[in-house]
Order: sequence, then C-alpha cells, then structure tokens
Amino acid sequence: MPEPRLEGNLMYLAPEGDEIEIANAAANFLADILPLDRLHKPDSADLCAAARQSLGEMGWFALALPEECGGSGLSPVEHTLFFREVGRLCGPVDLLAQALAANAASDAGLRGSFVTGEHAAALIVADGEAWRLFGSPQASHGLLVTPEKAELFPLDAANPQTRPALDPANSLCLISSLPDAVDGTEGAAVWQLGQLGTAAMLVGLGEAALDLIVEYAKVRETFGRPIGAYQAVRHTCADMAIRLEAARAQLWFAAAALKEGHGDAGDHLDAAKHLANETGMACADSNIQLHGGIGVTEEHDAHLLLKHAMLLSRLFGARRSLLGRLLHARLEA
Repeated sequence: MPEPRLEGNLMYLAPEGDEIEIANAAANFLADILPLDRLHKPDSADLCAAARQSLGEMGWFALALPEECGGSGLSPVEHTLFFREVGRLCGPVDLLAQALAANAASDAGLRGSFVTGEHAAALIVADGEAWRLFGSPQASHGLLVTPEKAELFPLDAANPQTRPALDPANSLCLISSLPDAVDGTEGAAVWQLGQLGTAAMLVGLGEAALDLIVEYAKVRETFGRPIGAYQAVRHTCADMAIRLEAARAQLWFAAAALKEGHGDAGDHLDAAKHLANETGMACADSNIQLHGGIGVTEEHDAHLLLKHAMLLSRLFGARRSLLGRLLHARLEA
C-alpha cells in the first residue's frame, strides 16, 4: 500500500504495484488448492496436509513475519491482501491460525515448523469453562489469542471431542481443559493480525457474494426480463457495493495504520472488524435472498458464504465487544 498521501484533509490509500501482484498471485494459488466447490464434497473441512505444506513452501504463512525470524519481512498490509483472497474462497480458520502461530512462536524451531507447514495449528476459543477448537483434531498445537497475549498449547493429550460444525469449511471440537502452554508472546501484535485476517476474510467473502448475485442477475429472467432490470434487485446490489466500499476503505486504513505504528491503530482495527462483520453478514444474506429458491439449496454456494460469515464475525471481536471498545476510542488528529 502506498505511503499515506495527504491532499487538504483527505487521505488516499489503495493497494498498488507489488501489493496488487501479491494479491493476484494469492488469488491464483488459492483457486487451485482451495476451490470453493470443495465444500460440497465430504471431508473438505480444514487444511489438509498437502495444502498446508504447499502454502508453507510459498511462504504465505509468514508474510508479516520479519526476515530475521524466517519470514518474508513484509507487513500487515500484505497479510491483509492475502486473507482477503482467502475469504473469497471460504478458506478455513486454521489457515489463519497457522499464520498467527508463526508470529506467536518465540522458539525458532517451532516457529519454523509453522512457517513451513510441518506442524499444524488450530485456533482455540474460550467457551464458558471449556474450549472450542477450530481446525483439524490432528493439529499438533492449539493457539489461544487475546488482546494481551498469544499462547501455544500442545494438543497431543488434549483429547478433543468432535462436534457438528455449522460451517463446512471448519471442524469443531471441544476441549475440557488445556495443558500448560509451551510457547507464546506477550502483547497485542498477534491479536491485531488476527483482527486484520478475519476482517479481510469477511470483506473478501462479501465481495464474492456480490459477484455471485451480479452474475446471476444478468442471466436469470422473470417475465421476460433479467432480474437485474428490476429496481428491487439493483438497489440491493448497490447497497452491498456501498457496504463493501466502506468496509474495504476502513480495512486498508487500519492495515496502513498498523504498518506505520500509529497510536490509534487498535481503534481503527476495531472499526474495521466491526464494519467487516456487518458487511460480510449482510452481503451473504442478501445474496441468498436475491437468488430466490435456488439460494437456499444445499447444492448452491450461497449458504457456504453465510455460514462462514457467521463464524468469522464472532472471532477476534464480535459486535458487543467491538462497540464497547469503540465507545471509548481516542483517535489521533
């Protein structure tokens, strides 16, 4: 993303040059190993070992990891651009967990195993007195992230109990207790990358939903006219596009603010995640409604986007917690 350019009181930010090339490369690579239609097949949840290792070989897990730590030495901006493409294809949560684990590990050997995909990471989320695990039950480590710290736990003796998952892109397990953490890091850095990743995935998901209905509106006819000719359809598509523009702009700003080390970057991240939550859910829902009867069938892709949005909107900041923090935000002039 270019350096912030000020004209009067306006700031213009947009990906360009190498950043667009990275996004295009990610889109092409992910379309090959994680096509959306995979989710209509059995046993399609999570990252398989082959996909994880392919992603590791290409360095996608280490975009925001410094070069001296074995990463690409890029920034939160490239991390955001990559996960936007992941969101378009309902990429599994353990893909994000793998990247975050690489940033959370302080031990060089363990960090390297996450970067290459040798070891698999799953995401741990508190659930009352128990814990939910999103990712493969065979993952070697679970990652628990809060705004204060990130911790890695060995899962070899955790005895995860499989539960039915609403989102077919992810496995869900319950863990009654956690062992002692084996590695981790203090501070908000990993949480912030998690917020950026999930917000970017939701924006990408919303863009995919808009693309789906726009293409359908061109070919589906009622009363001798494409449904896109009717204002009820056109206005809803316009609303989706406006929501996406707002969420995308805030996402770019938050990523740039984090890259530049702005003091209010955390507040911009909260705003980006809130807008992405609302936008991803609204676009996925409108996509189903405008498709009509076919939109609620198991064979169509529309329900995959909505189910994935429902999960992502609850990770790394849901509505109540985000609005509570934004109420007390103090932005820089």
